[in-house]
Amino acid sequence: MAPGAGITGAASAAEGPSRPLVFGLAALVTTAGILGALYLGAWAFDVRRFTTHERRLARLLSHAPTRAQVEQAFEDEGTRLLGSATDEASLHALAQRFGGKQAKALLASGRSHARTQAYAAGDMIYFIHFDGRDVMRGYALASR
Repeated sequence: MAPGAGITGAASAAEGPSRPLVFGLAALVTTAGILGALYLGAWAFDVRRFTTHERRLARLLSHAPTRAQVEQAFEDEGTRLLGSATDEASLHALAQRFGGKQAKALLASGRSHARTQAYAAGDMIYFIHFDGRDVMRGYALASR
């Protein structure tokens, strides 16, 4: 072979991917990572929020307070009463109005109790169940 008679064009065929393609893929992967982190953060906050309210109501239930005590405690902290139900029709209306997607489960949990009251506690709705002697016997939670 003569000097300088090497294979031409071989260097151009071995070039890697173009810079815009590499930067585009890197931006896509970075964006997906950020969105994934935000989604996981929102999920974790929602779980924490729900469990905080759940523990609070479980602790309240363990004391078996009367309706008057529950009303006074919630009033003192600014948790407002949204409504009360003492029969099937009013329970159904209360669950439909404030229960959202969980209305059926709330209706089922309240049927065995003499009275159910709904309270707005921040971004959660508490459904507190009382027996015939106005003693707290159960609860349910719904998110707004």
